[in-house]
Amino acid sequence: MPRQLYGSVFEKSIVGETMADEEKNSEETQEESDQESLEEEQKQLEELLKAIRQVEENKQKNKKPTKKSRRMIAIEFGTMFHTNPLLNFMAYYSLNLLVIYTVVTLFNFGSFRDLSTVLLFVLAYTMIELVFRTYILLNHFKFVLRTFGFIFYFGYVTIFFLIEQYLFPRSVVFFDASLLLVFVGMFIVFRYLITQISRRARSFN
Repeated sequence: MPRQLYGSVFEKSIVGETMADEEKNSEETQEESDQESLEEEQKQLEELLKAIRQVEENKQKNKKPTKKSRRMIAIEFGTMFHTNPLLNFMAYYSLNLLVIYTVVTLFNFGSFRDLSTVLLFVLAYTMIELVFRTYILLNHFKFVLRTFGFIFYFGYVTIFFLIEQYLFPRSVVFFDASLLLVFVGMFIVFRYLITQISRRARSFN
């Protein structure tokens, strides 16, 4: 009996040691597998970073040097010609004077009493328009986006109507209310075209 008991204990000890060795080997194998996985992921990450750097380098090489453009932009409803407020106002006034006088006289939408009336009429319109446009852009820009800019069209129509009726009731005459609507539409289109042509001409210089 003691021998059998001793043999049984010895066998259990051997089995226990074997299982411990297997668990240890399994843990080592798992650690090696995890290490290999981390090394593989690190290699993939390094390759990805290299590819990104290569793309950025190619973009920098292919990027052509552009000329320094003047600080002047022109868009349809929010034109700014110069960062200097006075020069910007003078440029805007000159553009409005050219377009308003040309469209009114060329298409016979109305009449001006004399040249001084034209100058004062355009001056009053330009000042009011700049205040109106600045207020709308600063306080109701979302509404501008929702109406696709048509808020400016209706605002311009209102400004022209009020100036004609209350500031120059006898000096400026639009022959018909419907002509005023057409005039404002053409005024916006012609002014936009002129600013675009002017901007492209400057880009070639």
